Amino acid sequence: MSAATPMQEAVEHYLQDRRRLGFALTAPATELARFARYADTRDHRGPLTQELLLGWAREHVHRTSDVTAARRLEIVLPFAAHYRQFEPATEIPPRGILGRGHRRLAPHIYTDQEIIQLLDAAGRLTLTWPLRALTHRSLFGLIAAAGLRLSEALMLTLGDVDPQAAALTVRQTKFHKSRRLPLHSSTVQELELYRQARNRCQSTEDSAPFFVSHDGGYLPTRTVENVFRRLQPGLGWRARGDHPYPRIHDLRHTMAVRRLQRWRESGQSIDHAMFWLCTYLGHAKISDTYWYLSGIPELMDTIGARFERFVGVVEQGGE
Repeated sequence: MSAATPMQEAVEHYLQDRRRLGFALTAPATELARFARYADTRDHRGPLTQELLLGWAREHVHRTSDVTAARRLEIVLPFAAHYRQFEPATEIPPRGILGRGHRRLAPHIYTDQEIIQLLDAAGRLTLTWPLRALTHRSLFGLIAAAGLRLSEALMLTLGDVDPQAAALTVRQTKFHKSRRLPLHSSTVQELELYRQARNRCQSTEDSAPFFVSHDGGYLPTRTVENVFRRLQPGLGWRARGDHPYPRIHDLRHTMAVRRLQRWRESGQSIDHAMFWLCTYLGHAKISDTYWYLSGIPELMDTIGARFERFVGVVEQGGE
């Protein structure tokens, strides 16, 4: 194994110091490792420069949005401040030089026709293993119907899906929360068709993965994302949000938007509905749900006004 470079060592020492203070830093660790490699390829030595930091944040700019570049810079700035203790000449770019890194990016809200196209295309996947097409079709369908995060859907076990109660249990996911979600009868029916097919060739233990890979294990996230990307060109979609392409996560946004639109059309109380939606989506706070929806054009008039009112109430309560 090759020895770590000075920049890699500096990053590792920084991460160790921060973790001793209780910070997990999982995503920042990955980005900082990339920064160290970026600096190494340029034979950088000594103090960090603004040119180096901005160059890394903007690397592959044709594939990286302005928001992504700003977020990458936000991650590296605390490290640069730490590094300046050992290299006093280190330059630190002003905060906000690339804009805000946490802006509301409008998601792609799928039409019903686009979701049907996706499920049909997944159902026609080449069978490199017997369940490949049915697994991806059922997975995408469940995310669209229940608004699950991809990671939540992939970690489901057979015991988590309860057709008799028309519900599923999402366990210990983001924010370390578990929740039980009711499902529409049509969703239960599709999941049962998939279960019957998978059970003919895979383990039927309650602890076994619900969505299985070719070897009977959990389906890898990267595999699903690669399949999704390869399906897109043949579907002819055009992104209608702020991201370059429609994403799997946009199915979750779409479910939330359509649900709220139906409540509004039926005259139900949106304020009460938002608490239900917050629980269903697995958000830690109701403000997370307002933030989640407030950047969506279809709901700007409704959610924008309520979010402002909610923030005003919180601020008054804190005075």
